[in-house]
Amino acid sequence: MTGMICTGSLPLPEKPDYPQAARYMGVHIQDKETQALLERWAPSLWGEARPRGAWVCLPLSALKGCPLGRDLEEHLAGCTHCLLLALTLGAPVDSLIRRLNATDLAGALAVDALASALVEQLADALEKKLRRELEEEGRFLTGRFGPGYGDSPLELQTRVCEVLDTPRKMGLTLTPSLLMTPTKSTTALLGVSDHPVKGKQAGCGHCKLRETCEYRKRGTHCGVEGMD
Repeated sequence: MTGMICTGSLPLPEKPDYPQAARYMGVHIQDKETQALLERWAPSLWGEARPRGAWVCLPLSALKGCPLGRDLEEHLAGCTHCLLLALTLGAPVDSLIRRLNATDLAGALAVDALASALVEQLADALEKKLRRELEEEGRFLTGRFGPGYGDSPLELQTRVCEVLDTPRKMGLTLTPSLLMTPTKSTTALLGVSDHPVKGKQAGCGHCKLRETCEYRKRGTHCGVEGMD
């Protein structure tokens, strides 16, 4: 796996993560009305999603000169390699959300939330697959750490996309403000070691969204391991 960029279509999960989608909608306790709305629009999302992923395992030296931030450096402590990962649902999902924003705001909200949850489902499934493959080689993964988490600069996103050649491999580009297009996409870095490693997840105390985070306003968090 080391040094070779892998790309491909990703299989959709059997069903949406409705509880997570409801949380993205700001619903504390999922009610029947919310469930019905999500169930109504899930088939539309599943029909438009064209998920693709790209990943590569490189020596940590490949990140030399990149601004990582203390949190990511600690996350990668004890690792010899780094796995760079990107995935996207594809441009048709963005188009669907834009159309619904003009015609059905409730539908747009539901699809947007379902799509955000789907990105996480796909990232979890891909991470599990790669973790299993690496363990067969006697190597181990940390959890995912995304550019912009903690004190890691969002500019690191540029390096990830450059290395993975995401514009050509999967149609994933960055705006001048470093936002991803299509919007329902994600990137991450995972440490690779020859012994079991956990890494250090970014916590609320260092998160750049701390002051505006809707989860913190409700007295909870986004579910990332290690939040304080």
